[in-house]
Amino acid sequence: MSRLPPPLHEFIYDPPVAPTFWPRRVLHALAGSAIPVGVLLLPMGLVQWLLIVFSIVAVVLEAGRALLPAVNDLLLKVLPFFKPSERIQVTGATYLWLSATLVVFVFDKDVAVLALLFLAAGDPVAALIGGRDHRMRLFGKSLAGSAAFVAAALGAGALAALHPDVPLAWWLVPGAIVAAAAELVPAPIDDNITVPVAAAAAMTLLSWV
Repeated sequence: MSRLPPPLHEFIYDPPVAPTFWPRRVLHALAGSAIPVGVLLLPMGLVQWLLIVFSIVAVVLEAGRALLPAVNDLLLKVLPFFKPSERIQVTGATYLWLSATLVVFVFDKDVAVLALLFLAAGDPVAALIGGRDHRMRLFGKSLAGSAAFVAAALGAGALAALHPDVPLAWWLVPGAIVAAAAELVPAPIDDNITVPVAAAAAMTLLSWV
């Protein structure tokens, strides 16, 4: 039996380039999806107030972690989904609440829903696929992961378009590509902010064409 091509063999059989913490990825997808689903199903006024409240709570907890080591130690024990870097830095969850609040307040409802779904679906899938890509890498990240991001984002967008408030517009595709590019390209700002904001801005501009 012929051996698989080396890139495919490495992808399937070699140890991942970086370890993947499955519970965190699942939590990211579920929690990240809950926000746009809430935007679709709940009154917008209620969603906006909830986002403000949760964002304030997240910022207060981050301040508590920074100022009181005991608070940080308690949260690390109660919420065992932190990255190693997040033990001394702002968590991705806080950035997610802040970016969701920004996107929902600034952009149209359908664009905000799609942008947040792109992040919720695309980012975990990109990490899982990209972690096994040993060759095609750019900026230290995986091109296969970026392609998986686009595919997952488009799938999530197509599902969202089943709701009458989210049209299946042509700019969904470039929006997903922009989201994947924002995740791929290094930036000083956390990608939980750059991905949905970049995607929402791109889709908004393209919808005016």
